[in-house]
Amino acid sequence: MSGLRVLAPVDFSEGSSEAVERGISILGEIAVLHLVYVTPRGLRELGDFVEEDYVQRAKGIAEGKMAEFIGSLPAGAAREVRYTVAAGDPASIVVEMANSGEFDVVLMAHRGYSYIEDFFIGSVTLKVISKSRIPVVVVRKEVPGR
Repeated sequence: MSGLRVLAPVDFSEGSSEAVERGISILGEIAVLHLVYVTPRGLRELGDFVEEDYVQRAKGIAEGKMAEFIGSLPAGAAREVRYTVAAGDPASIVVEMANSGEFDVVLMAHRGYSYIEDFFIGSVTLKVISKSRIPVVVVRKEVPGR
């Protein structure tokens, strides 16, 4: 199988979508695009205090958002698109997946959904860069006029 096996963490934000689309155009032929969304840490911790159906509903919402995200990808973005919806620490989960041997490269935005200042690199991105054993392609948000 020729083409890259790409792991792309997403948070369903506009910046995340833009990063995946721009990254796809940069990377070239992609055999497998594996998207991963990690539910916010607080939601998992709330599991001890809320009913299980609430946690399952939240996972269902994330699954729906993932389907929309996949539907918005450019045609022919990859030969195969897969996804994972996980719960826990986003950086740890992405690093674990990146270091599993299943992927050639990680593709991610420089800042996530909670992005405040476009100058700084996000904490999840920084952790993935420092702990991943495979290359990490970081796509900055495109700023008009720069």
